[in-house]
Formats: sequence, structure tokens, C-alpha cells
Amino acid sequence: MNLKTKIDSLASIARQEATFCEKRRKAQPRLLIVAIGIGLMLSAPAANAASVSVPNASFESPSSPTQTSTNVNIATGWIFNVKNGSAFGTAAISSNFSSAGASSGSDYAFINNDSPGVTDTLTSAASLGKIASLTDYTLTLAIGNRTGTGLYHDPGNVSFSLLANGVAFATRTVNNGTVPDGTFQNFTLTFTTPGSGSIIGENLTIQMAALPETGSAYQPSFDNVTLDATALPMSAPEPKTWTLLLAGMVTLFWLMRRKRA
Repeated sequence: MNLKTKIDSLASIARQEATFCEKRRKAQPRLLIVAIGIGLMLSAPAANAASVSVPNASFESPSSPTQTSTNVNIATGWIFNVKNGSAFGTAAISSNFSSAGASSGSDYAFINNDSPGVTDTLTSAASLGKIASLTDYTLTLAIGNRTGTGLYHDPGNVSFSLLANGVAFATRTVNNGTVPDGTFQNFTLTFTTPGSGSIIGENLTIQMAALPETGSAYQPSFDNVTLDATALPMSAPEPKTWTLLLAGMVTLFWLMRRKRA
């Protein structure tokens, strides 16, 4: 190989090395930008709140107040399960309450709980959706205490629950005497679902219950049912994760400065 050929070969190798270094130099700022972007995504929280549609949430259907002891589907979108032939159905708020309070619309649902030792329920008929992971579910409803005293005026002890495929996974109990006379008062149940588990992906429903009574007959009144689902924001990285992320960013920055020097 003569001198000219050797020089040309060395020049070619030098050009290739220069091209390779230039490509690496250009790529390093991009890698730094990507790393910064990942850090921002990990640290920026995001929450998505949504109202879950509850059919016939204020019990305006049927259009006229109706009482029965046999038709469990009397309130559209709901199923009554009332024992021993006790009455249930819908009634006019103006007929039995001196104040609308937290109620909504003209009517409400009721259960005559007059059989000692039994639990009577009112449950949403259809699934309200699949239960999502890492989500705050907030169930709110108005419970009424009819005006006056005597049989069927007090609500008694009641509860309301979130159900997964018909099985309660969150319940709140409201004791008799909590709601002021002659009005409706809102009560709220909040439950945060885990990242995984048996309830995730199951059908979600709502249930209200008249709990077993031991004295006089009671009549719990229910109205204005709402359900909200709020996805939890992404949590910020743990300290170890931040350390690794920052170390990587510093290393990329150092390499970029070194190649420019």
C-alpha cells in the first residue's frame, strides 16, 4: 500500500469517526429531553372525576305516587325486597314532610318496616358500570324523617351500600333519630378501591336497607341518590426513583458537555 492510499484510508476512518460522534452529540440533547419529560409525567398528578348515572335517582317514576306490597319493580330502575307483606313504593314529599331538605323532585321511595327482626332492601336493578381500580366512589343519598310521631313516622336504623355483583363491599349505617323531624338530610359513603382484588371489574350496584327493628314500626324514606367516581391521581415517584432519574439526567448532561469540549 503506497503512502497516498494509506493517507486516504486514514482520512476515511477519521470522517467516519467524526460522523459517528456528531450523531451521538445530536442525540444526547434528545435523550435529555425525553428523560425530563418522563420525570414531569411521573410527578404531575391527574384526577378524573365523573358522575355515574343512577336511573330514577329521585324516584319520579312512576309518575304518580304508588304503594304496593307485591310489585317489587314499582319504582323504575329499582327492586324492592320487603318481607312479610309489608307495604312499600313511592309517596309525595309534600304530603309527609314539612321541608324538602336535601330531597329532589316531588316524590321519594319508602319501605314500611313493621316486621321485627327482618332487613328490607331497595337495590338498583341494573349494573351502574364495572368497578374500576384506584378510584374514589362517593355515594350520597337523602334520608327522610316524616313529620309527626307514631307508627311509620321515624325511619328507624337504616344503611346504604355499594355492591359488587350483589355483595356489599362498603356500607354506612345511619341510626334512628339522626335525621331531624319533617325533612330530608344528605348522608355520604366514600370508598377507595384497591389497585387489584376480587371486586375490580365486577358489576356495581347500590342498595338501601331498613335494618331489623325491635319496637314500633318504622318507615325509612330515600331520595336524591347520586354516585361519583374519581380516578386517583398518579402518585409521585418514591425517593429512590427520583434518585435514579436525576442520576441519569446528570450523566446524560455530562456526556453532552464532554463531547462538545
